[in-house]
Amino acid sequence: MRFLFFSVSIGAGHDLAALGLMAEIKNRFPGAETMLVNTFDYINPTLNKVIVGSYMESLKFSPKIWGKLYAQAEEGDQFIDLRQILHGLWSSKLEKLVDSFAPDAVICTHAFPAGMLSMLKGKGLLDVPLLAILTDYTVHSFWLHDHIDTYIIPTEGLKYLFIRHGIKAEKIKAFGIPVRPEFSQLPSKEEARTSMQLENKTTFLVMGGGLGLGDVKNIIVELGNSDLDINIIAVAGKNHKLQTALDLLQTKANLKVFGFTEEIPRLMAASDVIVTKPGGLTTAEVLATGIPMVIVSPLPGQEERNTEFLLNCGVAVKVRKLDLLIPTVKQLLENPVKIKQVKEMCRVLGRPKAAADTVDYLLNLVESK
Repeated sequence: MRFLFFSVSIGAGHDLAALGLMAEIKNRFPGAETMLVNTFDYINPTLNKVIVGSYMESLKFSPKIWGKLYAQAEEGDQFIDLRQILHGLWSSKLEKLVDSFAPDAVICTHAFPAGMLSMLKGKGLLDVPLLAILTDYTVHSFWLHDHIDTYIIPTEGLKYLFIRHGIKAEKIKAFGIPVRPEFSQLPSKEEARTSMQLENKTTFLVMGGGLGLGDVKNIIVELGNSDLDINIIAVAGKNHKLQTALDLLQTKANLKVFGFTEEIPRLMAASDVIVTKPGGLTTAEVLATGIPMVIVSPLPGQEERNTEFLLNCGVAVKVRKLDLLIPTVKQLLENPVKIKQVKEMCRVLGRPKAAADTVDYLLNLVESK
């Protein structure tokens, strides 16, 4: 069997969702062939640098503008003509790759390749199942295409939004965002802490996503210099400047610093609270682990939508100003009833076996074709 995955390497979440599915496939069928394509880089490396660079610059220097653009495109069709033109220009190169790889199914974990592959399918140039894997807890118009066979969505609650947008109910499967298989086999809290030589006391995990964005350093300073007797696990992602700064940081807390790491399941298992930006993949991992989330400065656009979902479900608290962080986490830690409620709701919302369920469905599609 051969499976072709298309992503866009903006942050880490889209790639990690694909890698979670690929790992599940390989665990079951070591002989299966899988391929992950960074779509824009494959089409044109210069184009990839321009698009990814522009996106990252907008988040750093003009996040409000990005938020407005996201909101304008979320419901309306003012960008549909431009999207159709770009999909038409770029999809021909993907057609050649699909033909040469000859997959049994194509899976997209980003909206842009989903649109291009849908266009190919509409022209009769793709005759295998085409799946779209949503990686945020919202519905955006960029994901909506006529020739996607199946949408894998994060939660049942989003189904009605898809149906409202004209997607047939039978095309929608609420298996969850695929996370790595390790999230369904987590070590105990004590085992995870012992493996990192951490004392068995309250532990905070502070993350800024795969790119190490957000106010990670100042969050750690606030936590580390408070009167809380805690461990802090910090993940800088691919932000090497941040990692260096954290390595030099002196705090009263026991601080462990990681760069980009494959050990997120173990780090989450060791933790009591996570302070993070709510990217879609991070959100799925936290729900699968069942720990309370404290959200600081979500980025406009999809992270704001993820925040709304988490707050509405009662599994997170949002800190609007950094000087409110310590009072907020103290209030949380002193409320065992709230923590119990969060864990119970995470058990309802979390999908640690999302990758396994998606692969089950995918194999049935391929075998029935």
